[in-house]
Amino acid sequence: MKNYFAFLCLIISAGLAEATTQTSLSQDKPPRLYVKSYNEQVNGSGPANYGPGDGGDALTYNENCDWHDGSGGSFSQAALYSASTGLTWYRNITVNSPSGESPNPVGTEIDTSICNLIPYYNWVNTYSNAVFDVYQEHCDINVPLSVPNGKITVSRTAQTIMKLETGGKATSRIKNLVAITASVAPNNLQYDFGDWDSAFPYWDDMFWEGGPSIPIPLSSVSIGSYGTLNANGVLYKILPDNADVDITPYVAGVDSYTFGVSAQKYHSYFDLYVQQANPGYSLIFYSQTNDVGHAFWQFRTDAPSDALQYISANLTGYLGQKWGFYPSNPNNLFTALGQLQNDTNHPANISRTFYIGFPDLLQGLIYTRGISNAPPVYCLSSFNCVGAARGAGFAADVFGLPWDESPQNFGVTLIEMYPAPGQIIGPFIDTNDVFYSSAPY
Repeated sequence: MKNYFAFLCLIISAGLAEATTQTSLSQDKPPRLYVKSYNEQVNGSGPANYGPGDGGDALTYNENCDWHDGSGGSFSQAALYSASTGLTWYRNITVNSPSGESPNPVGTEIDTSICNLIPYYNWVNTYSNAVFDVYQEHCDINVPLSVPNGKITVSRTAQTIMKLETGGKATSRIKNLVAITASVAPNNLQYDFGDWDSAFPYWDDMFWEGGPSIPIPLSSVSIGSYGTLNANGVLYKILPDNADVDITPYVAGVDSYTFGVSAQKYHSYFDLYVQQANPGYSLIFYSQTNDVGHAFWQFRTDAPSDALQYISANLTGYLGQKWGFYPSNPNNLFTALGQLQNDTNHPANISRTFYIGFPDLLQGLIYTRGISNAPPVYCLSSFNCVGAARGAGFAADVFGLPWDESPQNFGVTLIEMYPAPGQIIGPFIDTNDVFYSSAPY
């Protein structure tokens, strides 16, 4: 059982890479940020003797919008004038599918219908194609509003749900580091009745108007159920490929606000290098002591320094550099204590790069540090540079590696197992493609 580090107060669990090849011709599904749903409800009631012209109608008002990804949705309104006429005015609105993706995951509501004929005022069908924005917001307010003849009580709730599809290869279980960034602006909203006393008593003359704004601290903004933003307005979270997760920003104690959210997925990699004694596709069948080739490795990540600052420096010191395992005594290739050396400038004629998860990256760095701090015995025929490089891959859940102990044969088998697209063997140095390697179970 592996012991995983706590990173940014997140529980990190192991992820297995898959037995497929990511190539320049067959890319992974990219991450997708999108509006999952938008729901809005407004309810209002007014006193008698408040209404345009009739002097006697008590008024109630309701509005309901419920839109979900994959459907057109609907938006309905109804205002009831009951005291003197008993007439009801209805309006229905169709949502114009706010299915846009990042960086503009916004849609619009389109008014496609018109009010009923109301004989009392001899009004006829009017108003169509009014446009209303569906935007990213949270609202939960209940306020009394003073009007000339009393008070109107209005309540409004609204919620946009934002989701992130993490993407990746279809069967990938790799877990990557994701940076979720959010911005939140308070909406101290109030009703403005605008042209309420005009010839047409539509409550859509009533609109939301911003009041005084009090900035919302980033530390009070949480992302879904994953925790709060850091001082830079970012939350780092380890998420698996092929997941659909809620990353809606929430702010405790704030009734109404708008928000924006974005997400960036960072890949991590295991680079494997081989310097063959006899470069090319040739195997050796004699004593391995005659093979003076070499194998070495590197761990790296696209994650920014802002995220890596949370990892111990005694691990990040092994990041982004090439490492190889050597005998401490070059004249003793079987019983000498081994040593880790920096191989950043070491030449190689074979290389392959593998996707690994961020937890796997940490385990690979822990392995590399362990080889440095407590090196095992170097034995050319059992645990040599190839064995150490393969062990680094195993630590990072890259299990599909050759079992050859000779660097010459290890390199040949490696390019056979991971050929470039359209190739049977080569190229030996493949800088265009990144590979997945699966566990043997």
